[in-house]
Amino acid sequence: MKTILFVFMLIQGLAMPAYGLSDTCAVSTYFNTIYSAEIHLVEGNRDESMKLYYEAFNFEGEEKIIFIKDLHNALMLAYQNGNTGYFEKFISHLNDYDVDSSFFETVGYEDLKDSRFHPIVRSFFVNKIDNHSNSPVCEFFERLTILDQSIRRACGEKYGNYYYYCGEEIALLDSLVLLQLKDYFEEHSIPKESEFCDVLRYSLLPYHLIINHNLQWCRVEMIKILKKEIGTIHPQVIADLMHYTFNNPCDGSDSKDPLGLGYHFRLGLDGDLYIVPPPEESISDINRSREAIYLDWHEDFHQKLIFQNFNPEYVLVYGNFIPIIDADEAFINTLKERFMDFRVIEQK
Repeated sequence: MKTILFVFMLIQGLAMPAYGLSDTCAVSTYFNTIYSAEIHLVEGNRDESMKLYYEAFNFEGEEKIIFIKDLHNALMLAYQNGNTGYFEKFISHLNDYDVDSSFFETVGYEDLKDSRFHPIVRSFFVNKIDNHSNSPVCEFFERLTILDQSIRRACGEKYGNYYYYCGEEIALLDSLVLLQLKDYFEEHSIPKESEFCDVLRYSLLPYHLIINHNLQWCRVEMIKILKKEIGTIHPQVIADLMHYTFNNPCDGSDSKDPLGLGYHFRLGLDGDLYIVPPPEESISDINRSREAIYLDWHEDFHQKLIFQNFNPEYVLVYGNFIPIIDADEAFINTLKERFMDFRVIEQK
């Protein structure tokens, strides 16, 4: 059903409502600076990009905002540019995160051990203090994730199609898990990304999965809570959850796409990237909606998707933001022919 809705949205004229959010200086400054750094990276202005990443991470505001996705990109940029000075400045921020040397065992760092950056990385992890052991945040969300997955795993092993056989039980357990999550947020506030364990440059935090599971049962109240916490939560995470409700409206209304997230996709699990320009008359409304939750402009977003497609060592856009249409070969071939003019074949 989601695939059909997605393809349908690509060929329809869509109404684009706007969303309001009160401005916060530190949040606005951080994301404006990060988005500028990303565009300079995409356009090849690497020195300016490193400078802007440094400014974003060291902004002297009322709160410290850094996302590990952005920190990964800054480190990769400094590494590729041969700039050990910036690399040392950026890596110091990893002290706040539960990461180990595997953080640098990924695409892009294949030659790290033979480079002058390796002693910096080795020294950093030798001296890094583990401040996440027995963390109450980690323990709570680990238990909640296990609970969320328990019935799905058990029914999947027994029946295969666990929603068909255990749908009512899953819906009930999801509601109980969501209630625990909401109570935790009310009592302790929403944890920062740096408070979680085993944080990866491309991973979404455990509450995203829990909330996403509950959206299928039309429990949408958490989105309003999360929208007030941008800066603690990355706006791409908020947008991804909001997009689920646009595709599956619980009020019975037509699907809509105010954030312009339905204009790119992959055909097949390892297929090419396709980007369809939105209707010209919709772009200003899309950008207003995106700005309201501190997302970058739609045009810039598409540039970053193309850049990341050819430079997979960077994570400008979370992977779940790129829908994959997977179906039988005949249907995929039909879509390939239909959207052949929008296939991304080179980095612009």
